[in-house]
Amino acid sequence: MLALLSGFAMLGVQLWIARRSRLRYLDLGVWTWGSWLLLFGFCLLASRIFLPLWFSAVGGNGLIAVGIVMYCEGIHRHVTGRGLPRWWLWGAPAVACLLIAWMLAWPLYLRTIGISLLFATLLLPGIGVLLGPGWRAEYSLRSVALTLILATGSLLLRAVHAARHPEDYQHLLQSSLGQGLTFLFSFICLIGAGFGFVLANFERVARRMEDMASTDALTGCLNRATADALLRHELERGRRENTPVGFVLLDLDHFKVVNDTHGHSAGDTALQCFVAEVRRRLRASDVMGRWGGEEFVLVLPSTDQAGASRLVEQIREGVQALQIRHACGEVFRITVSAGVVIAQPHEHLSAEQLFTLVDQALYQAKGAGRNRVHVQDSAAPAPASSTGAHPGRPPFAPDASA
Repeated sequence: MLALLSGFAMLGVQLWIARRSRLRYLDLGVWTWGSWLLLFGFCLLASRIFLPLWFSAVGGNGLIAVGIVMYCEGIHRHVTGRGLPRWWLWGAPAVACLLIAWMLAWPLYLRTIGISLLFATLLLPGIGVLLGPGWRAEYSLRSVALTLILATGSLLLRAVHAARHPEDYQHLLQSSLGQGLTFLFSFICLIGAGFGFVLANFERVARRMEDMASTDALTGCLNRATADALLRHELERGRRENTPVGFVLLDLDHFKVVNDTHGHSAGDTALQCFVAEVRRRLRASDVMGRWGGEEFVLVLPSTDQAGASRLVEQIREGVQALQIRHACGEVFRITVSAGVVIAQPHEHLSAEQLFTLVDQALYQAKGAGRNRVHVQDSAAPAPASSTGAHPGRPPFAPDASA
């Protein structure tokens, strides 16, 4: 009992500190309440040496039952984004307390069987969601699932042991190896599940930070720095594997007019619809990044000029056919211009040279009337300065702040 009190106290303090830090928005609040309820429940169970039996048994086991339900609530919120059904969240603790009160008149070994089976049943909703969608979420949740399964198994073993050895269950603090081990192991597993749940929350934060650092929040595309890094990687791989790499620069035509005419929220909607249309036509190996504003890039591994030209022409036609509906009901259209360059492995083009060439190709497409695709010959000389490139912008400038 002392070991359990110490364990749940340490877990509760750790969760409380985590909630008071900048991590307070995590799904730790409900689990913290569950840990404190379990701690106070064990305190009440241990206090039966000077408190009435009915008070310590019903109060202690009742608080433990509510704490277990809180654990399952925290798991459901973390995995599914919504809590347990209301009827279970409020009904299960109420029914558990009534059953515990009803069992007071039973001999201790029968009460041990009933309460062990009750606690095991209360753990099932959490285990079920962890073995379903939770198994495909953070890896730390798998340790939570395994420890809860072990806790349930230990509770069932405790019920079996009490049925087979009733003489070992004459009073709660009786010195019995079977009673002590099953009791201790069941709730030590819950402590382990708590630490696993904390790790799962930190794992989710790390993943969110990684996503924020590498993707554009509005469109979900890779940001400029990440797309540039992947372009360099694909160029190196193309040289090793002797395969061409297609590089495309897309620019929505007259996008400022969309913002000025329909508002910036309509512009955001247009960007999202545009990205969805482009992604619908890409392979899993293709990369789409937002280069800045209304400019996007495509990195197309193992793609020759004919394949890249065909893909980008399909994108242009698909974007032209889009009917974008703003929130207020307005329908408007957009078009896109594109520059295409194919980096052949023997040419050893750098990312800077490739961007200069594709920028020239986009400039040609816009100069020819927009809403068209221009393919630039990668063998054409790339100027050292921005002369001839897209006006008002240097040929290549990685955005370190992206």
